[in-house]
Amino acid sequence: MIGYDNYHINHQILLDLPFREATGAITRDVAKPHHQDVDLINTPTWESLVSGLGVIDLNGTNEYLQLLAASCADLDFTSGDYSLGCWFNVESGGADDKTLIGRFLVNDSGWELYHYTNEILTLRHHHAAGATTRTACYSENWAYGTWHFIGVSRTGSSGIFYRNGLAITTTHSAGGLIDPEACAQNLYIGNDTTGVNLYKGKLWRPRIWNRALGADEWAALFEREKHWFGV
Repeated sequence: MIGYDNYHINHQILLDLPFREATGAITRDVAKPHHQDVDLINTPTWESLVSGLGVIDLNGTNEYLQLLAASCADLDFTSGDYSLGCWFNVESGGADDKTLIGRFLVNDSGWELYHYTNEILTLRHHHAAGATTRTACYSENWAYGTWHFIGVSRTGSSGIFYRNGLAITTTHSAGGLIDPEACAQNLYIGNDTTGVNLYKGKLWRPRIWNRALGADEWAALFEREKHWFGV
């Protein structure tokens, strides 16, 4: 068996939450930086799939995950490349914007990934000054009520979305993704900074890299994990 640190896709991975605990109020990062425990706020539900995999179910009202800003300064991306990956099954209802993951202050600094009510996923950068306060790229057809494997790789002013290991059409705002300003906010999974745009649905294994994963890597991750979800 290949060790975690020797698996090439884990090169430069900063955060990896496989939800191995299956109970309790914290979950642990298994990536090499080993951030402090991530808190489960307001008792999200641990759920076991038919495959036996443990996932987290968020109610879209007051449940989310939190990693304090002081413990995740390495996730404060500005000009550097990065990638975000996660399995998710979003439910309708609740907020129009459902934040999957982000470390941002709206119209000020940082980055976020969220699902919008018309089944769009958007990666957005926030900016503190000038005429442009938000820049973004997005992809469509992220349907409710089914498991998706989302991957998004940011390189410079461009982002590429991957669904179930395959690159899909990605649309950019004018000028592309401008570098976000440095951010001192907490990392939230399933919440934004205001407690309004909470995610409703299930999640498994949020991951963050400080490099842009390539198409072959997203495909390999999907092939390695899809059996858990019957995909």
